[in-house]
Amino acid sequence: MDSKIQRVRDAFASGRSRPLRFRLQQLEALRRMVQEREKDILEAIAADLCKSELNAYSQEVITVLGELDLVLENLPEWVAAKPAKKNLFTMLDEAYIHSEPLGVVLIIGAWNYPFVLTIQPLIGAIAAGNAVIIKPSELCEKTATVLAKLLPQYLDQVTLS
Repeated sequence: MDSKIQRVRDAFASGRSRPLRFRLQQLEALRRMVQEREKDILEAIAADLCKSELNAYSQEVITVLGELDLVLENLPEWVAAKPAKKNLFTMLDEAYIHSEPLGVVLIIGAWNYPFVLTIQPLIGAIAAGNAVIIKPSELCEKTATVLAKLLPQYLDQVTLS
């Protein structure tokens, strides 16, 4: 476990997760994963929680896809430099506020909504430019297995563990 954490920390320190282009690519890949592997995701949720396909789709998958659409549409604006307020001493200067990612994010999944409560924080962490460690709920083994299988297939394995 320590080597995985160190690998993700090193990836963040290298700046790999910071460029806007990288973030957008990762979010697009995540959307592609949800769309292409929707059936696998729904089957895992149904097996873990006995939710109907309609229930799982409407409460978990649709929410994630909506969040991805919102973030992909607005992220370039959200990360753009914003002019800073000026005062008497700085009114002739150009000052901007640049948002910076903070580091490695740990996401601990919940059992009652094992997909959405793991992937939604992942969307925010990627959008912010952070590296991520995910620990799915051990109570939802099928969903955890599907996430462990799919996420490395679609997302950068260096900035995600």
